[in-house]
Amino acid sequence: MKKILTITFTFLALTAFARQQPGVGKLTAEKLHARVREWPYPAKGITVPTNAPALQWPASNGATTVLPMESDSEVPEDPNIGNVRYQIVLASDKNFSKDVIKSGIQDWAVYPLHQALRPGKWYWKYAYSLKGSKQWKWSEVYDFAVDARYAHAKVSPPVAEVLKRNVGPHPRLWNMNGIQKEFYQKNLDNPEAKALIVLAKKLMRAPLPVEKPRRALDTTGKTAVQKKVMMTRMYHGFGDQEGTPVRNLCIAYQLTKDKQFIEDAKRRVMVLARMNPDGYATRDDFNSGAILEALAWFYDTGYDILSKEERTFLREVITLRAKRIYDHLPNRFEVHVSENHIWQITMRNLAIGTVAVMNEVPEAAQWLTYLYEVWSARFPVLGTTDGGWHEGNGYFKVNFRSIIYLSQLFGYFSGVDYFRLPWMQNLPYYLLYTHPPASASIATGDAWESMPDVTKAEAWFAEALSLKIDNPYLNWYVNQIKTSNPDFFKGTDDYLFFRLLNYNPARKKPMTSPARLPKTREFKDVGVVAMHQDLENAGKGLSSYLLSSPFGSSGHGHASQNAFTLNYKGKTIFGATGYYSNFSDKHNLLYYRTSKAYCTILADSLNQKIGEEGYGWTARSISGNHIQYALGDASNAYGDIKSEFWLNRFDQIKLKPTPANGYGEAGVTLYRRHMLQLDGGYILLYDELEAKKPVKWTTQFHTPYYTIEAQATDNAKRQNFSVKTDIGNVNASVFANAQLGMTVHNQFFEKPLNWNGITDENGQLAKFEDQWHAGINSQPAQKFRFLTIIRVNEGKAEVIRSTTGVDGVLKLQTGNWNIEAQLDGDKPGFLQVNNAILKSAFNYGSLGVAFNGKMYKNEIKGSSMLLEIQDGKLDRKEVVDELPDVVKYDSE
Repeated sequence: MKKILTITFTFLALTAFARQQPGVGKLTAEKLHARVREWPYPAKGITVPTNAPALQWPASNGATTVLPMESDSEVPEDPNIGNVRYQIVLASDKNFSKDVIKSGIQDWAVYPLHQALRPGKWYWKYAYSLKGSKQWKWSEVYDFAVDARYAHAKVSPPVAEVLKRNVGPHPRLWNMNGIQKEFYQKNLDNPEAKALIVLAKKLMRAPLPVEKPRRALDTTGKTAVQKKVMMTRMYHGFGDQEGTPVRNLCIAYQLTKDKQFIEDAKRRVMVLARMNPDGYATRDDFNSGAILEALAWFYDTGYDILSKEERTFLREVITLRAKRIYDHLPNRFEVHVSENHIWQITMRNLAIGTVAVMNEVPEAAQWLTYLYEVWSARFPVLGTTDGGWHEGNGYFKVNFRSIIYLSQLFGYFSGVDYFRLPWMQNLPYYLLYTHPPASASIATGDAWESMPDVTKAEAWFAEALSLKIDNPYLNWYVNQIKTSNPDFFKGTDDYLFFRLLNYNPARKKPMTSPARLPKTREFKDVGVVAMHQDLENAGKGLSSYLLSSPFGSSGHGHASQNAFTLNYKGKTIFGATGYYSNFSDKHNLLYYRTSKAYCTILADSLNQKIGEEGYGWTARSISGNHIQYALGDASNAYGDIKSEFWLNRFDQIKLKPTPANGYGEAGVTLYRRHMLQLDGGYILLYDELEAKKPVKWTTQFHTPYYTIEAQATDNAKRQNFSVKTDIGNVNASVFANAQLGMTVHNQFFEKPLNWNGITDENGQLAKFEDQWHAGINSQPAQKFRFLTIIRVNEGKAEVIRSTTGVDGVLKLQTGNWNIEAQLDGDKPGFLQVNNAILKSAFNYGSLGVAFNGKMYKNEIKGSSMLLEIQDGKLDRKEVVDELPDVVKYDSE
């Protein structure tokens, strides 16, 4: 029997957690991940999961903590963020007299320990001062413990060693001065290397770069904010368009030593270097960063063909563009939950630019020091160890290149294999479970709708990972995609150089089907539970997901706590709706990123909070043979928006987050959603809801690709609807202990407009078509419960028989499944599911369940229990709430 035995201790130890009953907890912290760090880590005596933690604390401007500010924000940068310095002291006693470790003076608010600490208690504090001042203000003393089991774990080297690794001659990038002979020899017969050489010869005949828009957009009649966005979009991708040929020509030179390639790269670079850094073509962070990377590639690879004057000129341009990135990073970027543009792209651009000019530009040593320290302290920023990524699959792919190349680059710096981090080792399972081959994704976050199937970017990323991570399931995943999408792997792509670096035709890549993997896997740190009927053939069967993120709706994430997604035969049946036209236009703020767009619950028609404060968490999951189970908690997700960043976004387009626009305080105190996937094509939802006052509860269902039709009902406490699809029958029934109403429609709360000229994968203007929605409403109630059953099959629509027992107990029978639930919100909740044919049963609540001729009761109050007969033996699993890592180790 599976039990979480340590969780009771966790309830008692953390102030962010309020103990209710054994096995059930309620988080009380306002947020779990602050937009910028607001509390120190590690502290409060926690036992850290390492022997060399990264010390982190709130950044200061000398008077107050630094406020959130980031790319494209109207919030002005704090003028004093670059005027503060820090120092840190660490010791094994409170008086700081034993095993003392002292930092130097630094400009940033993280301090990774690049040395193993002995097991036991440790104490630390930090101080800050304005530059030029001798007055230091010290923090209070914080303490943590190191467990003996981590004593021999490998530790990343100190910065001094990293800097020494970058003192060699050019070419220095990718350790090329040490491996260039090997790189040349091993790729002589590599077909991909030969294809790149052919491409490079074509590039030499291409026109030189010209500063002009990549696309034309009509800005007539648009607002000032819209015009600004559209001007950026007209040039979006310019830096990659003109910088990538330079990189490819440099690689061709390294593969052949043919000077015609490096000479042509020089012609192009000199044009790029003379472009106006304040002009539309290269002034935004993405384009400027891409130009910086291209200049660095050539400067490093073609160093020997440059004159002294040319080297000086290129160093000056590289320095200018690098400083434009770096000068806004220290004391800000490292404390941000995820400054997306930097982690996605410009951190990689700056790292490559920095290595190219090390020992020639005085500031480069500080740039590299900072980058290495932040990487050591924060990667991966939107996950911890479970392999998940908070923002969903759509914007995860924007981070792929940096994850791959920075892991390789920092590996050269440090000698650390970053592909062996626990997060990296679990990443293949996140890809496999959340976007299986020939199937749809979890359907959440910005731009999810742009990838209804596995995309080229995902395929290339997975293949790149397989070169560094020995995982037979990952190899199977890549092979499946290659088999079904052979065109993905023709020609060159952004990961070609990575494949050349790691080329080894003799390497064995054993493959193992995921058929024997658990059908359910939880990615707790990002709040996703994935459930599959048949993971090996996910594109032919039923898959479902429960979403509830500890990150809230930060960055490109959405207010989708306790939302579910249902995929069948590779298509999304129920999921998010709306369109990503812009990060924060009217459709985005009033619909697309809100709870209204998701299969979750509204309270008095109000959304969950946008921002880190509107968080959820997945409390439990069970993987069974015939029953899959997940429990999400979105009790903290509702209320007024508190994030200044998002309030500023509303101000920019002259909107207010009022009740009329779907925002406000409804007083929700409890929202726990139990979700079961049952063999035979059934999804079961059991929602436990409470508020400070009576509210109207609305459970929502959205079909991004199909039509919803209301069905007749002769029971006021039951509502039925069906979904018209081309892949099977989908029927749903929603039950309650009180009268329900239903609205079915195909209108958005705020209509999407493609004013920004968004295009699809084929370069065609994207069509923002109507989508269908169903809302089932309660009468105002302070405590309420919904029970929803969804049936997906290929045959005839199935009748769900229901009877209402005494005291609010509902009994259902469908197929071979018998379901019993307490729907009266004033009585203790319970849910029982039983299938005598499949010899499987589920029980939540204090009542016993009859199973296989015996009565069974949960051993822990408030737990969830699964009973199944496997090979003639009882398989019993009982689970209670388990916290995500951020609460265990880094709570406020």
